[in-house]
Amino acid sequence: LKSVVAIAAVASVAGASASVPNVQLEVYYESQWPGCQSFTTGPLKRAMAKADIYDIVDLKMVAYGNTKQSGDTFTCQHGSGECESDALELCLQYKISGDINSINSGDTTKQALPFILCMEEAEGDPTKGASCYSQSMTNSTLAYSTISDCATNDFNTVQAAAEKATAPTNHQYVPWVLVDGELVDNTNALLKSICDAYTGPAPASCKRLMGANQDRCYK
Repeated sequence: LKSVVAIAAVASVAGASASVPNVQLEVYYESQWPGCQSFTTGPLKRAMAKADIYDIVDLKMVAYGNTKQSGDTFTCQHGSGECESDALELCLQYKISGDINSINSGDTTKQALPFILCMEEAEGDPTKGASCYSQSMTNSTLAYSTISDCATNDFNTVQAAAEKATAPTNHQYVPWVLVDGELVDNTNALLKSICDAYTGPAPASCKRLMGANQDRCYK
C-alpha cells in the first residue's frame, strides 16, 4: 500500500504541459460504509497508484457523508466509531498544513492518502489508527499523538469544516464522486472519467485504457 502510493507521489508525467489544468477529483464518503471502502480501496486506489494519473489529478477527500449535525452534536450514520475514524482522516489533512481550510481545499489530501487508504482497508476501525499511521506515514514529521489529540479535542472543528465542504454538493448518497464537478455515476469507471476529463496529451494509462475498450481492430 505505502509503496504503491509513494511511487506514484514522486513520479512525473513525461512531457506534460504545466499549462494544462489538472482534473479535479472530489470524493465525499464515510469511513465505515462498505460501499465507500469498496470504492476507495478499489477504483480510487488503482487509479492513484498509476504515476501518470496521480500527476494529473487534484484530489479532495472529505470523510463526512451523511453525518447529521444538531447544534454542537455530530451523529455519524454508522455510529461513534465512524465519527472517530472520520475525524482522524480529517485531522491529518488539517494538521499537515496547520490550516483547517485544507479540509475544504483538499490541498493536503494527497499527502494524507496513504493513511486514508490504510484506514479504509481496515474497514474504518479507529483502533487501527496508530498502526496505520506508523505503516503509511513514515516520512511525516507529525507525531500520531498530534492527529489523535486533534480527533478528540478538535472533533467539532474538523466535523464542522467537513460539513461546510460537503454541503454544497447536495449529495444524495455516498460515495459521492465528482470529476471536474460532474457526478461519476459508475464509480468503477473512475479511470475512464479522469481520462475523458483531462484536456492535455493522453497519459499512457489513458491510451492503454482506450485500447482495452476497443473490441474491434479495423483494417
